[in-house]
Amino acid sequence: MNPSELLRIVDAIHRDKNIEKEIVFEGIEAALVSAAKKHYGEDADIVVRINREDGSISGTHNSTPIDPTEMAERIGAQQAKQVMIQKIREAERDALYEEYKELKDQLVSGVIQRYEGGTATVALPNAEAILPRSEQIPGETHHVNERVRAVVYEVRKAGSRVKIVLSRTRPQLVERLFEQEIPEITDGVIEVKALAREPGYRTK
Repeated sequence: MNPSELLRIVDAIHRDKNIEKEIVFEGIEAALVSAAKKHYGEDADIVVRINREDGSISGTHNSTPIDPTEMAERIGAQQAKQVMIQKIREAERDALYEEYKELKDQLVSGVIQRYEGGTATVALPNAEAILPRSEQIPGETHHVNERVRAVVYEVRKAGSRVKIVLSRTRPQLVERLFEQEIPEITDGVIEVKALAREPGYRTK
């Protein structure tokens, strides 16, 4: 991987995956360190640095500089690539988790992809979420390709993925809908003090 190619990869990941460049650089460095340890031994003191400006890679093995050509030839490229992909996926998961954690109790819109066993799988703009039967309005039915609005109820990391749970029964759904339909609420002229709701029956 030559320096200019490395910089192009970092820039592409940054734009496509919405991951900070520094996180991508750190992921690649960690991948190269991991691959180098496979070659030099797990107890070896390996340090790898990527120049953020020109993409050049430098490293040391037990404080002795590693020749860049040797690094490229002797450190398994495929191995480094696999670790790099893993690190980038972790960074992508963490970025998605932080994004939807900020959206907790906020209104989102998506399209139902699947409806199995009463649970709907909803495609959001950049993620997949579930709308469990317990969070659906009683008597309401959903269909594939139907657009639905719901609030983000729960967000948690599940292995290499982010589990996003939506709800259409929580009072926050009504509050967010009021905010969209009544400008005075958004402007602070009218304040919603409290909401009580029996989903599908009544709200006050």
